[in-house]
Amino acid sequence: MKSATNSTNMRATRVPLERDGLSLGFYKFVFMTPTILVMMLVVAAPLLYSLYLSLHEYIVTYGQGPFIGLGNYVLLMGREFAGVSWVTMKLTVSVVVIEFLVAFALALLLNQSWLRYREFYLVILMLPMLMTPVAVALMFRLMFNPNLGIVNWLLSLVGIPAQGWFGDPNLALATVIFVDAWTETSLMLIMLYAGLRSLPQDPVEAARIDGANAWQILRHVTLPTLRPVILVTLLIRMITALKSYDLIYILTQGGPGKTTETISFYAYRLGFRFLDIGQAAAVSFILLVAVVGLTLILLRILRER
Repeated sequence: MKSATNSTNMRATRVPLERDGLSLGFYKFVFMTPTILVMMLVVAAPLLYSLYLSLHEYIVTYGQGPFIGLGNYVLLMGREFAGVSWVTMKLTVSVVVIEFLVAFALALLLNQSWLRYREFYLVILMLPMLMTPVAVALMFRLMFNPNLGIVNWLLSLVGIPAQGWFGDPNLALATVIFVDAWTETSLMLIMLYAGLRSLPQDPVEAARIDGANAWQILRHVTLPTLRPVILVTLLIRMITALKSYDLIYILTQGGPGKTTETISFYAYRLGFRFLDIGQAAAVSFILLVAVVGLTLILLRILRER
């Protein structure tokens, strides 16, 4: 009898809860509507307009031309676009691998219990991330100046001839990779370090009790539990590396020749130097598809893991 009374009371109390749930969902929709409208205005509208321009012939000096469908995309499928795509791929893979290895090593070092003044070292290592890319590029452009730069001066002290760092086709891309790694390693470091600090210590202590050494703990305990953080870190860095533009613009302008020209700078050159807005929009959409595809692949790997 008592259980029947309780079940009746529960059914009686569910009705207002369900009504409250419906009203709560309604208010959620109402409060989210301004944000959705702003996102549509700020993101969706320019994106759709760019897609519209990529399907038309549009040169600034002549105005918008007729609809040509995928004509702009077909015109891009040549040696020049393949070259900038290869440069972008080399730059992306190089900076992501170098920055991840350096950042992970520094994160492991900062995570050691015996390390003193950890916060001080962390602040020093965060300084490159606090500087604007333009300021960093101008600083390194002066440092690597073939005539006035301090790098060539230091090399001359040990008998090494001066190098044209940004003017030599064999050195330009490597120098840009070095500058990019110096600038962006801090971001990966703070993400990996935060991941290491949040890991549970019970599996590590259990492995030590079982006689595992530091390498075995890193390989079989730390890396498997840190894998989601690593994948998210790599995803974020790959996306930003694929869109590299500011350092290229300040350091090399895509030169010498086109040895450091990325897809983003190629889109800028088409749109703001050759004034071909249609092809520039097409290049941007190809880059967008590549970034979205890479993101979906890494998210699927993360979900499976």
